[in-house]
Amino acid sequence: MKKILKIVGFIFILGIIAVAAALFFTSDLPETADNFFKAIKNNNYVKAQEYLSKNFRSTTPLSKLKQAFPYSRFKHYNGYSFKNREVTADGTGTLKGSIKFDDGSRIPVKISLIKENDEWKINYISISPSGLSSNTGSQSKPSLQQVSYSDLVHKTMVDLVYAIQHNDYSGFYSTTSTQFQSSVNIDKLKNAFYKFSSVNINWNDITNMKPIITKKEIQENGILKLIGYYPTQPRRLGFDFEYVKNNGKYKIIGVFLRLEK
Repeated sequence: MKKILKIVGFIFILGIIAVAAALFFTSDLPETADNFFKAIKNNNYVKAQEYLSKNFRSTTPLSKLKQAFPYSRFKHYNGYSFKNREVTADGTGTLKGSIKFDDGSRIPVKISLIKENDEWKINYISISPSGLSSNTGSQSKPSLQQVSYSDLVHKTMVDLVYAIQHNDYSGFYSTTSTQFQSSVNIDKLKNAFYKFSSVNINWNDITNMKPIITKKEIQENGILKLIGYYPTQPRRLGFDFEYVKNNGKYKIIGVFLRLEK
């Protein structure tokens, strides 16, 4: 019985550590969002721009920012409640929850953030009731037929496989987006994929394979998400690639691999 209690206690402690770690790594996310809305509350839109990513600022001039977040409404901003906070392996963050106003009303909100110079910056904001979505500019949704997604995925995979096999990520890194490079350096990229170099699958055959895309989606923030796998042996190599447009061309902003049965 004592042994069982010890195990339960250990699991409980691990749970506390996991929660504490999650809060630690995401603690700066709501602060950035809060500072943004507080700046608008004080009618200081120039200050609010300081909490936006370069991409957001380049596609959303001050006049458009004022239109999207009118002072008449946001001067009553009274705090936030973000029940979902997430930081992904590629260094992007997400907040989901609501913002509160003096009259007791709440508006559901989803905020995407990226790191620039080690500081979290807002890259996209979606506010549900009004259908408002900010930072759509150059990331406006293209048609799913505008790009050969199979070719896009295959180029990414071939470049990544070369990097894994030769431990040289410079070529792959050069194909990633500016947003990705601002939050992920080459060393971090190597650390994320170094274990795959010892995985026993037929890596050399991937060049001549075609990707099987099981899901394709262009999200509200303009990010193109492609999920699928390569029919490698003895296990399939699954992928989850995310792309964003830089100068009219799709560039990697999120990259994930997994082994499937």
